Formats: sequence, structure tokens, C-alpha cells
Amino acid sequence: MKLLLFFLIFIYSGVLFAKDQKLQDFYKDYWALTDKSIEYLYEGKILADAQVESKDKKQSFKLNVAALYPKACHKVLRKLKMFESYKDWISFITKSTYSEPNQLLTVRAEHSLLPYPMIVHIIVKRPTKPGEYPFVFPTGIFTGLKGKFIIKEHKKTCAFYAESYWKGKDTNIPDFAIELFSETLTKLGGELLFRKLR
Repeated sequence: MKLLLFFLIFIYSGVLFAKDQKLQDFYKDYWALTDKSIEYLYEGKILADAQVESKDKKQSFKLNVAALYPKACHKVLRKLKMFESYKDWISFITKSTYSEPNQLLTVRAEHSLLPYPMIVHIIVKRPTKPGEYPFVFPTGIFTGLKGKFIIKEHKKTCAFYAESYWKGKDTNIPDFAIELFSETLTKLGGELLFRKLR
């Protein structure tokens, strides 16, 4: 009986590893995720890592984000593409509008972690299908920030990855503060959006 139990556990572990490995293959070109990180994704957690560095009156910012939703991407995209509703779904977003002709998303965010209320303009195409979507910040303290997010079908789940990078004049906001609000609000926003998808 013990031998049979051990054999079943061994087989189950092998299946999980294979599933994790396939998901890692998707992320490997963008972000080297550990087995534990993949496990967190399957648990429904949002992964976010921000790195900020100041040098010679310049500041640089890099953010990586990963998420996995346990349903097909077409179900995720129904809500994800509704930029105008983010203000109703995500507590720290007080305004969200989208100009289709200009592909311009405007968001106003207010949270205790932010140094002040922020209005962010993002040039991005409305996501309607799996694929890669580049974006850029044309204004604001992070003017010129560029990035992309990728939506990919993974079996019966929907994998998400996003990255952004910026370098410019020092913002006068401490590095750790930018890292803190970037990671925390990215995770919180993703979690709140995921709840609306259920």
C-alpha cells in the first residue's frame, strides 16, 4: 500500500513539474522564474518586481509582472479590454478613459503609497485577442517609459507577462518608494481585476 501511495505521489509530482516547465518556457525569454514562482502563479498570485537606480542625477526604472488566470484568454479579454471600467473595479483608480482614435488611456490614481495623486497617459492598443501589445508613456514624471504586455493561451489558462523600462531625470522620489508603490499597486490592481473576472 505504501509503495502504491509513493508511486502515485511520484507520478503526480512529475505531471506538475511538466506543467510548470511548459509555463516556464513561455516566460524564459522575458523573466527567469523559479519553480516556486510558477507555483505562486498557479495559486493565483500576481508576481511583480521593480528595480530603481539613481546615478549622476539620473534615475532608471524597470518592472516585470507575471500572472496566470485559470480560464481561457477570451474570457479574460472581455473584461481586460474595458479600460473605461477600471475606475469602478480598482479602488485606487479614480478616473479611467480611453480615446479610441488616439489609442490613449488616461488614468488617475490616488493611494497612500503614492507621493501625490498621479494622472498617467498611456498610448496602448485595446487588447482584443492574445498577442503582444507595446505601450508608451507620452507625458508625466516617467515621460518616455516604454514597455509591452503579452497575453498567451496556455492550455485552459491565460498567461500574462508585462515589462516596462524608463530612464530619465531624477524624479526626486526615493528609489525604494518607487519600487514599493510600483510593486504593491501592480499586485493590488491585478488582484482586484482578477476578482472581476470570476
